[in-house]
Amino acid sequence: MPLFTTLLAMPDQFEQLLAQVPADYLDWEPANWAGIPSERFSARGHLCHLLDIETQGYQVRFRRTLEESLPALASLDGYQLAQDNQYRQQDPSVQLARFRAARSETVDWLKAQPASAWQRRARYGGYGEVTLDGLVRLLVSHDHQHLAGMQWLLMRLNADLRLAIPLA
Repeated sequence: MPLFTTLLAMPDQFEQLLAQVPADYLDWEPANWAGIPSERFSARGHLCHLLDIETQGYQVRFRRTLEESLPALASLDGYQLAQDNQYRQQDPSVQLARFRAARSETVDWLKAQPASAWQRRARYGGYGEVTLDGLVRLLVSHDHQHLAGMQWLLMRLNADLRLAIPLA
């Protein structure tokens, strides 16, 4: 299924962008966030957020959608998660390994579900009623937002600090 390929590619895609951020700038934030296509996170913040949303958000939502009858799924406050989980204190290599493992676990779990599971329904925040398939597509969309956010952050790093960020 193409969705699985897309989901599994995310940790590598993110790692390639993260590798372009100089180590001294992992927590750098611009003075102006105008135009950012995702939440306002530093490079380390994006990584930690992806892990938290994977494990505390989507894995929980997927399971509840299958185990409960039309559950009401909660949205998570990403900025509160950043504060609660002390993103600035996290080791990026550890967080990336955890994200990679969590994403693999997510995909393995999804692959194990019968075809009928993909039409199970839940209510999710402002999206209203969604299927499991729809939730998976929202996860893909979330991934794309954070890849775009990292590209935007690299653009700001280059412009604001005049860093020569090599194209990798």
